[in-house]
Amino acid sequence: MTKKMLEQSGKTIPLQQMVTFRLARLHAKTNAQSTRILNKSAGITLSQWRIMVLIESHGKTSPKEFVKHTKFDKGLVSRTIKGMIKNGLLYAESSDSDQRSHSVDMTEKGLALFERARPYMRERQVRLLDCLNKDERNALFESFDKLEVAIDSLDELL
Repeated sequence: MTKKMLEQSGKTIPLQQMVTFRLARLHAKTNAQSTRILNKSAGITLSQWRIMVLIESHGKTSPKEFVKHTKFDKGLVSRTIKGMIKNGLLYAESSDSDQRSHSVDMTEKGLALFERARPYMRERQVRLLDCLNKDERNALFESFDKLEVAIDSLDELL
């Protein structure tokens, strides 16, 4: 339903056609499913998995860089990393140039848990993407990019 259609109808957008509602519902479903898979396969949380994925992709990463790349809540990232260090899943190295800054990397224990969960999470991604043909996948990711730009441009509403 376009803006013009809304203006003509004078009605509110039906819940099922609200982008934010649909995204929130998909987010909740994917997070719940990921949580079950990760707990059963490796005994780790979704937040821990996300940190491990970023480290696996980018190497040693500072908590600040993690927040910058993901836009996740700074407090949640900090608490998760501290817990992972305490549980022996990550280790921290201080920066040579700034003692207040540090980077984290996976320990052998953390890497082992990551490797245990990886095939299940990879299979899940494959199955999710396989329900779409190539054109639909391209359109989906293009739509995500456009929605992010639109969201950023809507900050002026506040």
